Amino acid sequence: MQSDVVLTAAHWIYLISVAAIILTMILRANVVVPSVIGTFLVVLAITGNPISGLIGIFSASFVAAKELFNIFLVITFMTALLNSLKTLQADVRMVQPFRRVMRGGHSSFVIIALCTYVISLFFWPTPAVPLVSAILLPAAIAAGLPPLAGAMAIA
Repeated sequence: MQSDVVLTAAHWIYLISVAAIILTMILRANVVVPSVIGTFLVVLAITGNPISGLIGIFSASFVAAKELFNIFLVITFMTALLNSLKTLQADVRMVQPFRRVMRGGHSSFVIIALCTYVISLFFWPTPAVPLVSAILLPAAIAAGLPPLAGAMAIA
């Protein structure tokens, strides 16, 4: 059973677009324009119709928004939760039991790493990291943990 894969112009345009996006990120520039142009050119190469290329740009935007909406929603809820904890000063009360254990830099590092791990098991890790950072990191730094070591424990 032999299967020949034929690379079309769309494949090469896609590869060039990915390289352009990576180069743009290396240059620390905005990646939106190369992404939109790359999407348009790939769809144009597949269909041969410029109108389909424009439709492809908007379809890609809708698909990306649909996939990312859940992430934005979770981050919004975690931010709202953190702000309500600060309003009630519950963040200070939540840290008090950990202050007893966080006597030095080593124990603070282990506590932050374990808390990040446990919270990441139940929540998506991206909103879990700011939650742990905002609540436990100031207490850990006060206990003697260097800020860079705290960032390493959270990451």
